[in-house]
Amino acid sequence: MPRTRKNVIEYRIYELDTDKPYVCLSGEEWRISDVLSDRLHFHNCLEIGYCFSDSGFLGFENGVTYPFEAGDIFIIPRFMPHTTCSAPGCRSRWNYLYIDPDALPGSIPGSYSRQPSLNSLFGSFLHITLSENPRLHHLCRFLLDEALEHAPEDMQLLGLYALTLSAELRRMLSESPQKSAVNKRAFALKPALEFVNDHYMEPCGVDRLAVLCHLSQTHFRRLFLSIMGTSPLQYVIQIRIRQACILLTTTHEPITAIAQAVGISSISSFNRNFQQTMGISPQQYRRQSKHSAARQRQYILPYKGWLVPENL
Repeated sequence: MPRTRKNVIEYRIYELDTDKPYVCLSGEEWRISDVLSDRLHFHNCLEIGYCFSDSGFLGFENGVTYPFEAGDIFIIPRFMPHTTCSAPGCRSRWNYLYIDPDALPGSIPGSYSRQPSLNSLFGSFLHITLSENPRLHHLCRFLLDEALEHAPEDMQLLGLYALTLSAELRRMLSESPQKSAVNKRAFALKPALEFVNDHYMEPCGVDRLAVLCHLSQTHFRRLFLSIMGTSPLQYVIQIRIRQACILLTTTHEPITAIAQAVGISSISSFNRNFQQTMGISPQQYRRQSKHSAARQRQYILPYKGWLVPENL
């Protein structure tokens, strides 16, 4: 009997600037094909998608699908593989917001600004309709509209909307515990990716990451390489170097302190890994960023986020 063909899963990473921790995708070109892609993808940040027209379905691992229609909003957490397909004969139009809520300014004083971010509130996607949850639907629209219409240097209101949305989600989930529409066993690497993304400055050995995923080290290494296109160790290094790039650009900290801050204790190891990853030394990277008003960020990981629609 022939083997069942496995889904190809791609990591679509958006490099978000510290001064603009979001990416908006909108316009007539963002119409989704009615041809189902043979690849699932996931992102390094929270995705909020608003369907303007037509209908179709979202596809997840293990063949799970979920229908959508015009006016629906989906919040999809980072590291959740998915794809979107329009109904036959349709090309549904979407607006997307990819955002890192942790990087938005804390606009509300006191304990509210220290509440858990949107990244940590839920483990599955949320489907939001105007009829079933008008309050949450309006908050998501406000957030999308603010990100689309206002200059990135004025993020005060964007931060307020994100914090308000976070509070509303906490209330909703506490009143009615979320029932996941996606198989909880789906995407075994998610715990490891979450851990590295949030704790890259700590030891991230393969043994620790494999335990988080409830896999043997051998199986974990093989699965990680097949999905991510790189080894777990190299992935951790890439995440640390990406964070180091941000610190080199936005702070005046010594390079030795930056190396320590991202979890690389040896300055020689830091310099070597930085050179191998970025193609230049940390000193050169810092000098170039200072002389470039419009900094050109380099993408470290294999796949970039889509800035134009996928052609199918």
